[in-house]
This record gives sequence, structure tokens and C-alpha cells, in this order.
Amino acid sequence: MPISDSAFSKSDRDPSILLQEFLSFNFRTAYTLDELEAVMKSAKKDLTKKDVEGLLSALEYGGKVKSKTIDGETYYRYAKVMGNRLI
Repeated sequence: MPISDSAFSKSDRDPSILLQEFLSFNFRTAYTLDELEAVMKSAKKDLTKKDVEGLLSALEYGGKVKSKTIDGETYYRYAKVMGNRLI
């Protein structure tokens, strides 16, 4: 059965891009590692918690994601950029 070009492109998208897009779309909300692991599984990406944590670390290093520990739990959210500075 043939599939569309967009379906073909989505099937092999880099997991870090999917994670960044999810966080940027939901920029007003911060998520725990467990929640983001569940998001990736729902997107049919078979990643371990350690894999997701590595992706988040890379995105944070690149300035795309911010993390903050609150009450012993680490949360991640999209790092909004206005001009050339992070908010």
C-alpha cells in the first residue's frame, strides 16, 4: 500500500526533533522525564528513559530546553527565545 510523502518523512524523524517540537508546542508546560518518555513511546519511538534523558541533555546543551529541579523532581520545558536571549 503506498503512503504519502509526509507519512514517509514522519516515520524516520529524529527523536530529538520530535521531543523539541513537542516541548515547543507545549511551551507553557514543564514535563518530568517519565512523562516525556511516555510521549516518545506514544510517538512509536522505542526509547529507554536513559535515551530520553540523553536527548534532553543534548537539547539543553544546545539551548533548546531548560531544566529545573522542584521538590526533588526535575522538569523540562522549551527554552523560549526572544531576539537573542533565552527567557
